[in-house]
Amino acid sequence: MKIRVALTLAIAALLPHVTFSQTDSMEKVTQGVEWFSLTNNIKVSKRLTVIAEGQFRFANELEPMQFQARTAAEIEVVKNLSIVPLGYVYTWNPMYGKQPNKFVNNEHRLWQQVSYKHQTGRFYISHRGRLEQRYIQVHTISNGEVIYEGFDYFANRVRYRLMVNVPLNKTVMGPKTVFASFYEEVFGSWGPKVTYHKPDQNRLFTGVGYQVNKDLTVTSGFIYQMLVKANGAMQENNIGLQVAVGYNIDLTN
Repeated sequence: MKIRVALTLAIAALLPHVTFSQTDSMEKVTQGVEWFSLTNNIKVSKRLTVIAEGQFRFANELEPMQFQARTAAEIEVVKNLSIVPLGYVYTWNPMYGKQPNKFVNNEHRLWQQVSYKHQTGRFYISHRGRLEQRYIQVHTISNGEVIYEGFDYFANRVRYRLMVNVPLNKTVMGPKTVFASFYEEVFGSWGPKVTYHKPDQNRLFTGVGYQVNKDLTVTSGFIYQMLVKANGAMQENNIGLQVAVGYNIDLTN
C-alpha cells in the first residue's frame, strides 16, 4: 500500500515538469473550450463490459472543434485491473479556432488500454495507460486543386492518465455522493511521419461530481489542454468547461 501511494504521488509530481517543457519559439494561442461527453458502460457478463462513448467538443463559444464516437470491449482480468484488447474511434475534426487546419482531416483510430484502480483512505485513484494507432486523412493542393489522399497519415500515440476522486459529503463513494475530482493526462506520439517527439498534449482537470445512484454519475469542472500541432511550430492553450456523464447498464441481472 505504501509503495502504491508513493508511486502515485511521484507520478503526480513529475508530470507537470515533463508536459509543460515546451519551447518558447512556438506560435501560441489561448482560447476557450466547452467539452461534453457521454459514456455508457454496458455489462454483458461477469467480466465483459462494452463501452459506447460520445465526445462533443467546442471552442470559442460552441464553435465545432472535435467529435468522437468510441467503442470497445473491456475485460476485467482481476478485481480493479481491466484491459481493452482492441477498441475503435472515429473522429471528426472541423476547422476551428485561432490556428485552424487547412483542411478537415478526420481520423480512424484503433486503441488498446490497461486500467488499474485502488483506494487509499478516502482517495479513489485510477491509472489508465492507452496505446493508439491513428489513421488520419490527408489533403494536399496541386495546381490550385485540393487532392484527397485518403487516410494516409499514420502515427502511434501513448497516453497516461492519473485520476483522483475524493468523496466530500460521505466517507466512501456511493449513491448520492458529492465528490471532488482531479486528473492529468499526458500524450506522446511517434511514427515515420511524426516530426515532434516531445510530449505533445497535456490535459488537466479539476471539478466536482455527483454520483446519483450506482448507474449514473455527472462530473463538471475546469479543463486545461496544452496541444502542440503536428508541425511542432504551433501550440494551443485551451481553457474552459468540461461536463462528463457516465451511465452504467447491467444486462446480467
